[in-house]
Amino acid sequence: MIHTRVMIVDDEVPIRESLRMFPWVQYGFDLVGEARHGEEALEISGRLKPAIVVTDIVMPIMDGLRLTRLLKERQPELQVILLTCHSEFDYAREALALGASDYLVKGAFRDQDLLEALNKAQERLPEQKPNEPDKRYEIRHALEYVDKHLSEPFDLGAMALHVGLSANYLGVLFRKETGASFQDYVKRKRLEKAAHLLRHSHLKVYEVASETGFPNYRYFTDVFCQQYGRSPREFRNGHG
Repeated sequence: MIHTRVMIVDDEVPIRESLRMFPWVQYGFDLVGEARHGEEALEISGRLKPAIVVTDIVMPIMDGLRLTRLLKERQPELQVILLTCHSEFDYAREALALGASDYLVKGAFRDQDLLEALNKAQERLPEQKPNEPDKRYEIRHALEYVDKHLSEPFDLGAMALHVGLSANYLGVLFRKETGASFQDYVKRKRLEKAAHLLRHSHLKVYEVASETGFPNYRYFTDVFCQQYGRSPREFRNGHG
């Protein structure tokens, strides 16, 4: 798996130490370097070639706004995530106008917030290699979970907790990667499994409905008819 290279820039040692503890590799990222201010970051980024820079806004020698401007001039595809205090929102808005992809509030963001900002930045990066896996690992985990748990009740919110993303972000990412909404995809997989069971098992129709996550028999019959143009019983008799 190709990991996305990340550099952090902050003059505060506790912030850098906290960011080091984030499980970068687990989520497909490599923390390749650190800098204490913008001038140092420019020199280091020229050598390490990060794809994403996570930087404070207010720093000595060179602040995050100037750093963002210079980084984007040198490498337009590079993505910048800002770390800001509540009182710096005007600076954050200015940096977003310069092309930064997102900002996080110091002392308030959680690992999940950082992950979402990183994923958002990663989505804005150009494709790295044509043979790179075509589905993000969160989506692969979601697809695997769906296949193994079709008989169980679950929704987008439960799946988001399972893969470690917000429900909104997972919904957008899922549609982008699969071409279908999460709900439509799950319904289609359940109906495909139901059709298989009707052809190749002796389960009663209501048992097929339950086995594929349709606890309501009438609803199962309705959606099955919409998909296949005949009732489950007619489908079974036509494929016996």
